[in-house]
Amino acid sequence: MGEKIAQFDWRPTGPGPLPHWQAHLRIAVDMMLQSPFPSAVVWGPNMTVIHNDAYRRLLDGLDHGLGKSFQGLWEKDWGDIGPWVFKALEGSSSFVEDHPLWIERPQTGVKAWYAFSYSPIRDEQHVVVGFLHTVIETTATVDAHSKWREQAQTFERQIKRYLNDRESMWQLSSDAMIIVTRDLKLQAANPAWHRALGWSQQQVKDVPILQLVHPADRAEVMVSVIDFVREQGADHFETRMRHAEGYYRWFRWTASFDGTVLTAVGRDISADREEAMRQSEALLQNTQRLEAVGHLAGGMAHEMNNLLSGIGGSLELLQRRLGQGRMERIDNYVELARDSVQRAMSLTHRLLAFSRHQPLAPKPLDLNAQLLDMEPLLRQVLGAEIRLAWEMDVEPWVVCLDIGQLANCLINLCVNAREACLERGTVTIHTINTRLGGGFSEPEGLPAGDYVALQVLDDGHGMPAEDVARAFEPFFTTKPTGRGSGLGLAMVHGFVGQSGGYIWLESVQDQGTKVCMLFPRCLQAIPQLPAPPMPLVSRASGQRLLLVDDEHTLRSLMREALRDRGLEVCDAPDANSALEQFRNAGPFDLVITDIGLPGGFSGRQLARAMRMINPGQKILFITGYTDHPLEPQLMEVPGTALMLKPFELAALGNQAILMVVE
Repeated sequence: MGEKIAQFDWRPTGPGPLPHWQAHLRIAVDMMLQSPFPSAVVWGPNMTVIHNDAYRRLLDGLDHGLGKSFQGLWEKDWGDIGPWVFKALEGSSSFVEDHPLWIERPQTGVKAWYAFSYSPIRDEQHVVVGFLHTVIETTATVDAHSKWREQAQTFERQIKRYLNDRESMWQLSSDAMIIVTRDLKLQAANPAWHRALGWSQQQVKDVPILQLVHPADRAEVMVSVIDFVREQGADHFETRMRHAEGYYRWFRWTASFDGTVLTAVGRDISADREEAMRQSEALLQNTQRLEAVGHLAGGMAHEMNNLLSGIGGSLELLQRRLGQGRMERIDNYVELARDSVQRAMSLTHRLLAFSRHQPLAPKPLDLNAQLLDMEPLLRQVLGAEIRLAWEMDVEPWVVCLDIGQLANCLINLCVNAREACLERGTVTIHTINTRLGGGFSEPEGLPAGDYVALQVLDDGHGMPAEDVARAFEPFFTTKPTGRGSGLGLAMVHGFVGQSGGYIWLESVQDQGTKVCMLFPRCLQAIPQLPAPPMPLVSRASGQRLLLVDDEHTLRSLMREALRDRGLEVCDAPDANSALEQFRNAGPFDLVITDIGLPGGFSGRQLARAMRMINPGQKILFITGYTDHPLEPQLMEVPGTALMLKPFELAALGNQAILMVVE
């Protein structure tokens, strides 16, 4: 009968398709098949019969009794059997031996006395969903009858024990198990689910399950639930569920619906997803380094030659006109030279970002709020034909980033996305809390810990695998000549790495590209009070300033420009002479110092030494390159600022005046 049950088409019956049978039904049928007694599991409101071989032999020719109604099989004796059946369906067990039935087998004519046992079968909610019908022949002696009765009762106890084992499976399973009601509320979850996601029973009891699902996955979950209810669609689905601490974990779910509740079993696959992420980054790490260096050198030479040619040509024509005493178009030559200088400044900033030696001023920030503040700028970059969509985590963790460089990063990514979409499509910016359990093993990978993921997705033309492998190389571009320098993604890569993060690309041709960035979680509090507005002052009134820079020409130009703005300027070429002047010729309202100074005495060390003498000394750092990031403790001291070379002399003067008058 075990084979017949497996081959029988149960779809039109109450239990439904065999693969979707509930756990308690499977256990009851397995025990019934092992019983030496004529036994049948009677299931559901239609009282569908599932019986063993002994039960088939009891009533000759019962091969076709599978899936039929219990009442129909025992119609002749229903007057005697019916009351006990309804009593079992109400939850009471009965062993009817005082009123045995005299049964004649239809084929052989053999008659015997039989006693019946009725044992209710309950589901996880302790609702009676059927009963076990056991038949015992009572024509033997009293001793034999007592023995058989004891065996029957032992068998019933075994059935109860195995049914109780379902509770043990629920409690001890390493897989997450949940029960969801028709209105998608979480009715129950086993301990494995609570351990994986950190929620207590009180926190999630009767909570809508979609509140715990990542917003981007909710539509897919709804479709999958409908498919499971209709017994259609895939046999499993994957989704992210929110941990009590705010991050998400991936689960692969299978489910079944019994007409009342949906029971789902899920396996945590977060580690598998992290491994796929590590393999994706490994592809990028295996690019040809020497080729990248050669490409960088060639691209740098090309860009700088163009810029130097513009500067040199403008100065040559300017010198020629001045020698001839001709003043026409002099302003044009100056403007052309300034334009080339501005482009050279932008180029060096991008190269510094790529090399991860660009000085940053990171601050704790709410990533969602910062991105929304940038929305008008990003929409302007994308243009009217590109739709900007947001998929933001409900409560993103704090991150510590340089706001200006974050904005430059997103602008570069939006420019690339706009061109990939051919100026018509959708760009989605997505944030999500992520916990890495195993970290990345690559040299530039991340340790295990908490991170905030920032992703920029477009539905453009995508990239082939060979372009994805080279995407972060400086001066590598697939754009037509003159449309891009190939430094945008290189700058983004450098900024993310210098911020302690991790970046990789996922792209499929004709389906779009996703730029994925991970930034470490910051445990510092976000500053609540905005910085006070700076006063607008165009000229100083004789405040004293100490200027420290080892580049003679640049120091002379800065000194002259600062004096033109009404400042009294003393200058020094290195830290030792600057410290001597600070001690002997002070006090100074402001010290402007390069970070990289000769003689093994850096601008950082100079600032610390000066503040040991005068703790309130204001200092403006200037630098074009640093192999060590500025310590946050140094930059957080009131009266401290940073400017990146190259800069305009007017900007230097404005910053200096603002600092000396505040």
